[in-house]
Amino acid sequence: MRGHVRQHNGLSVRLYPVYRPSVPGTGPYRSALLCLAVLTALLAQAVVLDPPQLRCASVNVAGDVTLTWTPIVDPGGDFQAYEVYHSNTAGGPFSLMYAINVLGQATQFHAGAGADAGPQFYYMTTVSNSVPSETSVPSDTVATLFLEVFQSTPLGSANLSWNAASLSATAADEFSVWLEYPIGTWTLLGAVDTAIFTYQHVVSVCEDSLTFRIGSMDASGCISFSNLEGDVFADATPPSMPVLTTVTVDTLTGLSIVDWDPSPEPDTDGYIIVWVTQSGGVIIDTVFGQNNTSYTWLASTPGLGPESFTVAAFDTCEVGTPPSPNTSATRAPHTTMHAEAEYDRCATSIALNWSPYVGWPVQTYQVLVQVDGGPWSILTNVPAGETSVEHAVVAGRAYCYVIKAVQGSGLPASLSNKVCLATDYPSVPAFNYLRTVTVSGEDRITVVDSVDMSASVRQYRFERSDNGGPYQVVGTVAGDLGPVISIEDTDVSPGDTGYRYRVVVEDSCGNGTVTSNIGGNIILRARPLLSGHNDLDWNGYADWGGTVGGYRVFRMIDEGPMALIGTAPADPWVYSDDVQDLTATNGRFCYYVQALETGNPSGVDATSESNVVCAVQEELVYIPNAFVVGGANPVFGPVLAYADVTDYELTVINRWGQVIWTTDDRNEPWDGTVDGDRMPIGVYGYFCSFYNGAGRRVERRGTVTLLTAVE
Repeated sequence: MRGHVRQHNGLSVRLYPVYRPSVPGTGPYRSALLCLAVLTALLAQAVVLDPPQLRCASVNVAGDVTLTWTPIVDPGGDFQAYEVYHSNTAGGPFSLMYAINVLGQATQFHAGAGADAGPQFYYMTTVSNSVPSETSVPSDTVATLFLEVFQSTPLGSANLSWNAASLSATAADEFSVWLEYPIGTWTLLGAVDTAIFTYQHVVSVCEDSLTFRIGSMDASGCISFSNLEGDVFADATPPSMPVLTTVTVDTLTGLSIVDWDPSPEPDTDGYIIVWVTQSGGVIIDTVFGQNNTSYTWLASTPGLGPESFTVAAFDTCEVGTPPSPNTSATRAPHTTMHAEAEYDRCATSIALNWSPYVGWPVQTYQVLVQVDGGPWSILTNVPAGETSVEHAVVAGRAYCYVIKAVQGSGLPASLSNKVCLATDYPSVPAFNYLRTVTVSGEDRITVVDSVDMSASVRQYRFERSDNGGPYQVVGTVAGDLGPVISIEDTDVSPGDTGYRYRVVVEDSCGNGTVTSNIGGNIILRARPLLSGHNDLDWNGYADWGGTVGGYRVFRMIDEGPMALIGTAPADPWVYSDDVQDLTATNGRFCYYVQALETGNPSGVDATSESNVVCAVQEELVYIPNAFVVGGANPVFGPVLAYADVTDYELTVINRWGQVIWTTDDRNEPWDGTVDGDRMPIGVYGYFCSFYNGAGRRVERRGTVTLLTAVE
């Protein structure tokens, strides 16, 4: 036979059916029924159920409490009721509030619990349906959270405190803090550990009613909320002072940028940007929005000097008379770095100096460099205590620098203004052209040079070589003169010495750079020939930008003017002057030649003149030894060629040595008379003197026979 098994508190009993006689209530049948009744009673007395697990006690706006528990498991059907006990103190006494005969019910609403006036305490038991009934041990006591809210001193915050609640064993390890604002909208403000029973909320509304509650989450999913408590609060607290993260310079725009961390208060309306000068702070702009935390000052000039800034925060609430928003104080200002660079042309180096960054401790300064517009690179790292560096550079390139202040890995950095320099080593002239060397006097040579005025020049050195010797400085010209410069060299003898000249450009560092072409004087020589010709020869002019197109020959007779008498080709350097037709002159002929340039690239052809040299034709003197008065040659006088008769004398002497006739006019011959009387035939003495073209006195003495023509 199969029996029915019944369990209770771990005890199992199997019940077997028994034989029933045909007459109820008699014999074995009655005995079986009696045994079954006794056994059933014994089993019913042994059933004691577990209490429910009380999880949450949540308070509503009226102070009513909703209890939440986990129902028990009753596989034997022994459940009769849950009992809910309540007290307004932890030590009791507790009163039975509710008997709940629904096994699966998990909540109970306690109206009028008064949980808005203080904490309320609850526990539960389970009653079995045994005879007599059995009551379980009490569950854990769970208390409601009781919240109190106070105005802070000074005003501006809500201070929350709540009781050290009796929570369920499965409650979370933190309290959640909730705000109702606006009405009907709950916002989680934060959470604190279950060992903490206070919370301060900085008021961010200008003036309104704020309601708070505290919550405790249970592992089962329910939440124990405290009573609702609040007040009318006004925001009298300014936002937190903004923390500046950096002030820096935008290297693209050259403008200062201020960056800061946002003030954490949600009612932060914006920020006031303050430029800090030596005379105090100047408000330059306002930025609206809590998270707008960067500002570029369009009027900044960080390239002229360091700039200091700080920031204040303000909220949306206006207080005072006249009303103004709550505004924070400011922190210590931050100051940009100002970089300067100076180029030493002579040393080809750039000296960088900058003002230190002010605002946070600098770990190191990075010097960034850009060459000819290329990529930026780190030139060097400089310790925080140093603010200068020397950079050896290459002339003719462009360098830009930015200083980067570094406070640490992953932390904001700051950039200085960008400073750029062109390293144009004293600009080398594009040209330095010696235009001409020309003789300008008996002991004077003029040297003319064309220079590049765009170059950076200290001075021009005129150097001379005598007959191929070493070059020596014979004169200087200031570097700011031009475009044509010249000197007069007076320590020369251009008729017998060959000079070579050059011009050296001395840059602003005193170094010689561009040397001109070489130019030399033309030395002219002249040789008189007995044939009545003067032969000329000279050295050709050299080292023009163009070529020598030819030479012009100038001549001066006696002390007359120089006149052009002919031209000569570029080569050979000779010329012959026929002076046979100029016997009436004193025979002194002076010359100079002028070289003519052609095809100069600049379009300006030059000339160069030689020294002046003279050739003296030997004087020619013919004095007859007789003349015939009344005949073919009736007068007596010398025939002269190439003679200077400015101091002429012709004297006739009789046989007794007496001067009978004299003249200083070369055109006046003696006609054989003295004071109108004809002199007798005979031999007479004469004396004739004059100067030749070389200035030498020429004298002639002799006799002449006076004859008379036959009548």
